[in-house]
Amino acid sequence: MVIMVYDNMIYDFIIIGSGVGGSPLFKELNIKYPNKKILLIEKGDKPKYMAEGNEVQILYLHGLGGSSMYSVGNATRIDLKSLGIKNQNKLYVEIEKELGVKPTPLNYIDNTSKNIMEKYGFKRTPKFINFSKCTKCGNCASRLCSAKWTPLNYLKGKNKNNSKIINNYEVIHIKKEQEIFLIDITDTNNRTSKKTIKGKTVIVSAGGINSPRILSNILENEHLGKNLFVDTFITIGGILKDANLRSSIPMTAYKQYNNNDFIISPHYSKLLYDDIKNNSNENLKDSDIYGLMIKIKDENNGVMGKEYAHKEITEKDRKLLSKGSKIASNILEDMGINKIYTTIVRGSHPSGTCALGKVVNKDLETEIPNLYVCDSSVFPKSLGAPPILGIIAISKNFVNKL
Repeated sequence: MVIMVYDNMIYDFIIIGSGVGGSPLFKELNIKYPNKKILLIEKGDKPKYMAEGNEVQILYLHGLGGSSMYSVGNATRIDLKSLGIKNQNKLYVEIEKELGVKPTPLNYIDNTSKNIMEKYGFKRTPKFINFSKCTKCGNCASRLCSAKWTPLNYLKGKNKNNSKIINNYEVIHIKKEQEIFLIDITDTNNRTSKKTIKGKTVIVSAGGINSPRILSNILENEHLGKNLFVDTFITIGGILKDANLRSSIPMTAYKQYNNNDFIISPHYSKLLYDDIKNNSNENLKDSDIYGLMIKIKDENNGVMGKEYAHKEITEKDRKLLSKGSKIASNILEDMGINKIYTTIVRGSHPSGTCALGKVVNKDLETEIPNLYVCDSSVFPKSLGAPPILGIIAISKNFVNKL
């Protein structure tokens, strides 16, 4: 039996998704409108990795705080001019102060990476990590810690009487009757329990994978779910005894190549370690592996629907990965690595599926008034760089314009 509960409260703002797009929306709306009723709905709870796609494996996180809960703390600025944001420098300064962004200290960078920095002109990566608390465990992408900023920091700033966060509830349908949205949600722990939530303004911030899936219940836009790009990457590397990259913060340094078409950065990969261990006769420790990530601006040719996500490697993508691999292989050989291994092709920044100019307008509004999208899915083209600061800037700019 399905139990339907109608929430008679009419919220002024309903945010769907608690990640790097939704969490600053929640914080900024609470500050700007302390007397408005604000609700944030999150499908998950504890962070859990999800993988979709065949040719390119698309990675993202399901849980409170979204995919950036297991980010490696990269805080690079991306150009937001294509989104019509003219005050991006001011926004970035504000965000960097809030997140405590600083370049990775040299004593947190392994010696091999320092040598690469000196010889090949790599820069220290800015990070939203409190290095005085960092233990150099190397588990940024798989373990929660108090040293790193996460979206949960933004979710703390709610107004006791007017704002609310509910998690473990999945949005299953959205419709609009006159000026009010009716959002049907179901308890992920008890699928027979459902609620209907009412709101005047809805902002979908569920990310490049789930935002178009949620919107497919209400929009009939031909571009919805298309234009997918994922910042495709591979990690190549090999055996370098006692390199200790495993116990270093991931991606502590980087360099942009080919007019910013790809970046190369030190990156320990368990996939790489397992492959080398299975194909080598040596008695290896994870500290004996050194790798470099090649992350490209991939083409926005991917497409996704309710039950699938598909991203092919285009000829252009292949050429960029090949060019980056050649440069990275030369660096690795120069560091003393003779045999090079490579991982499968992956992508961890699914974006573009509700693109500006196709699904949303310059105000991030869909063709349905007061239904907005504010997350990585609105980017019109590939970034090829960590997008977290850029997504936060988009959310802040969105609230500033309301």
